[in-house]
Amino acid sequence: IMLDNYETVLRRYMEALGASDYATIKSLFAEDGSVTSPFLGLMPAGDFFDRLGGATRGNVITPIDVFLPSGDQQHAVAYFRYDWTVNDGTLITFNVMDLFEFRSGTDKVGALNLIYDTHPIRQTAGNKYES
Repeated sequence: IMLDNYETVLRRYMEALGASDYATIKSLFAEDGSVTSPFLGLMPAGDFFDRLGGATRGNVITPIDVFLPSGDQQHAVAYFRYDWTVNDGTLITFNVMDLFEFRSGTDKVGALNLIYDTHPIRQTAGNKYES
């Protein structure tokens, strides 16, 4: 049953990210959930998504795959293409694998690790989290 829940959470996350619906995204996390980002490091999930929302004009998410755990592991991966339009209108496109770690016995995300190559983004766009 948890595998179905994990997949539902990952798909809701991708849908909400595509809709720039950060309130829904934050609701998927445990109260003390965290995000680790290549650009911003380790942050509370709420702070991270507030920061992302503040830097974003629009998101288009193209799901590629969802990877579910084998055995009793409590993590899953959403793999998608992210077309991110930042506030100055720059479009940044990259593939990302978001590694979700779930709280034991729940479908709440305890930790999210964003895994992507920052080199092409830095080359074309610099650090777009800065205003």
